[in-house]
Amino acid sequence: MPMKLYAGLMLLRVHRHGMLAAVSDDGRPSQDFCMLLWAIPSFLGTCISLYMLVYAVRRIPAPTGAYVAAFSVAVAWWCAMQWAGMLWQNLDYRYLFAQLQYIGIATVPVLWLAIALSYSGRHAFLSRWSALLWIFPVMTVVMAITNEFHGLLWQRFELIPNAPGLLIDYGPWFRVNLAWSYMAVLAGTLLICMRIGLAPLYRMQLVAAVMAPLIVVAINLPFVTGGRYLPIDPTPIGFVLAAALMLLATRRRLFSAAPVARRLTMDNISDGVIVIDNVGNIVDSNPVARDMLGDKRIYIGKALPGMLAEKLKWPGSAQSDITLADGRCLNVRVSDVTTQSHARTGQVILLRDVTQERDGQRKLMVAEEEMRALNEQLRTIANTDDLTELANRRRLYDVLSQEWARSERYQRPLSIVLFDFDCFKEVNDHYGHQTGDEVLRQASRKLREVTRPADLPARHGGEEFALLLPETSLEQAIDVAGKVHRALSELLYTDVSGARFSVTVSLGVAGREAQDASPDAMVVRADRAMYLSKHTGRNGVSVARGEKLERIGP
Repeated sequence: MPMKLYAGLMLLRVHRHGMLAAVSDDGRPSQDFCMLLWAIPSFLGTCISLYMLVYAVRRIPAPTGAYVAAFSVAVAWWCAMQWAGMLWQNLDYRYLFAQLQYIGIATVPVLWLAIALSYSGRHAFLSRWSALLWIFPVMTVVMAITNEFHGLLWQRFELIPNAPGLLIDYGPWFRVNLAWSYMAVLAGTLLICMRIGLAPLYRMQLVAAVMAPLIVVAINLPFVTGGRYLPIDPTPIGFVLAAALMLLATRRRLFSAAPVARRLTMDNISDGVIVIDNVGNIVDSNPVARDMLGDKRIYIGKALPGMLAEKLKWPGSAQSDITLADGRCLNVRVSDVTTQSHARTGQVILLRDVTQERDGQRKLMVAEEEMRALNEQLRTIANTDDLTELANRRRLYDVLSQEWARSERYQRPLSIVLFDFDCFKEVNDHYGHQTGDEVLRQASRKLREVTRPADLPARHGGEEFALLLPETSLEQAIDVAGKVHRALSELLYTDVSGARFSVTVSLGVAGREAQDASPDAMVVRADRAMYLSKHTGRNGVSVARGEKLERIGP
């Protein structure tokens, strides 16, 4: 109502048709003026509700915005009929406005429930059962309009002399409607709370959703159950407080899609989500987390299970794996929830079942290990002589190139010994190739026994062998060659018939020299020294010093 009209009504001094007078005949404030003062809360409730209506139409998206707008109209109507009725002392007018007030009283609870159903995404339910939800409100309005015929809503409705209140005895339908209204408000509040959730991010919205209807019920319930602590129905006072709170929460995007979208996301993602407060108690969780850990272990307000509580000791954000008793493996990621001022308000724990992934990783690791072993085996085969199990010619020259480069870079000594079995063709012809192969195998084993781990014995080709000697001077190599010569010359072999025999060897020794341009130069000189041994009676050791060849034994 415009303020000028309201002020004019306060100054009226005549009781035409029972309308209030602001002052008595002696100039003092009348009882009528006191009634006008009691009408102020309901008038404020009307104004705030109409502002809420405008805000809902402009800012809150449909369909929830439409229900909020209708709810605002119903609350504004409820409050308006109260303050409009209090402008009259006439019982008929007060009774008429009380009947009209029930249009708002009956529809406010069901509209609150409709807001909750729409906000929580239950549009299909709301569309299917909307007609059923309106049965009680329509019946209540009809009961109010026709009350003089049955008295089911009011059994007595009288003015109290010299007081702003009314003397009312309620009928049985009033109690039925009261129970229905409280159940609808409670159901709507629970639905909104379930959708907002208990996460710290939406604590303001949650408080508003709970406190707004609670304020109205707390003020309304004592009055309708006989507690006449005020001369008039104080429910509009509750609406003033609740509407202000809801308006504040709405400006904080109470009815925005974000909380619902986040709630739907939490309920439908494949990961488990648990939100805890700073004390470590659970404030929210999604169905996946409850399925992963078992419903009995995830309770709102309870502490986390021990294995997860250990993860909360991590600072900031971290992740790790835990293994459940049934063998499932869960990846646990912990992140802090902070405000804009970087104050921590809780933590979010993400759970992902990685059992199959970890099993696959383990199988992959086993396969990779087997592949590495197989590759190593292939490298060994590729670098090993099948008959003697010594390094083959390829391996010999690979290592020779590496050692040659190191010897040149650091000026370290490097030597090589080449040797060949004397008259080995006669061994094959006389004893057979099987015995000849056995001679090479036994000689190879003996060669490994008499050489150092750093030395590389290799089969150079046929019955010719090589012994690469890193960090070995020419004089030291001569000593090694003599040792090899004695060991192989003294070795006795056995043919298939059991006959024992020996085979002599001819050896050539060479070392890296300054004039050598490549490893091949050293190998060529060692080869020439070996053939010197062969051409000078076999069964001996010769050395190449530069271009000079010399037989030194035996």
